[in-house]
Amino acid sequence: MKIAHISDLHFGSLSRPVTEILMRHFDDDKPDLVVVSGDITQDATCSEFEEAKAFFDLLPMPVFCIPGNHDLPGMDLERFYDPWGRYRRFISQDLEPELRTDLVHLKGINTARRVLAHWNWANGSVSRRQCRDIRHAYADATAPWRVFVMHHPVMNASEMPLQVALFNRRRLLKCLDDTRVDIVLAGHQHHAYVENRLTGGHTTIFVNASTTTSLRLRRQPNGFNMLTFTDKAVRIDRLDLDGETFRIIEAVTHTKV
Repeated sequence: MKIAHISDLHFGSLSRPVTEILMRHFDDDKPDLVVVSGDITQDATCSEFEEAKAFFDLLPMPVFCIPGNHDLPGMDLERFYDPWGRYRRFISQDLEPELRTDLVHLKGINTARRVLAHWNWANGSVSRRQCRDIRHAYADATAPWRVFVMHHPVMNASEMPLQVALFNRRRLLKCLDDTRVDIVLAGHQHHAYVENRLTGGHTTIFVNASTTTSLRLRRQPNGFNMLTFTDKAVRIDRLDLDGETFRIIEAVTHTKV
């Protein structure tokens, strides 16, 4: 099974030529599923969501999507009385989807918040209810691979261009350890990396994606990840935009013990 992990598309502030290159790459490489780890829009306007929906509708494969902090309206009343109304209207009713296949069991959560007890509302948070949902989702999982999707990264890589606060981070890490999640997909920082965490003999791989199509670059070019699963192994390819082509610049293979 092949999964394309894209993130931080930022419709409203994206490169249309890059979007077309991405479409051509998908036509050639033919992933079975596209996972989008949030920030679909720049300002969460109806026109941006409409454009994003049109893009998703053109993809010949299913899309597994969760929102990010940019998918909340700005400082207007709708942010407070119907924060996810536009996302639900144009993208999906489900903010925290789940997908079961024979090979991969995916669960996503929404880490963006309309308000936070912090000056920077772009940060994320994880609630006790969400951790209960994660435990429930994986309680009867039978697929060889458990993949978890969020917008705000829980692991901090070195030399990041953007510092991120994820409130209740330790609570989430314990939940991921307890449920033996194999791979965590995230975005937000516009910075790609792969980090391993070994706990109790189990390895969890934290995979971050850079911005796939946005003009808002931070040190890295546009890019995305491609994950190819077999029963026992996963290969994680990091692709960067090189001219008019996405090219593999790093590949990591992990075999389940």
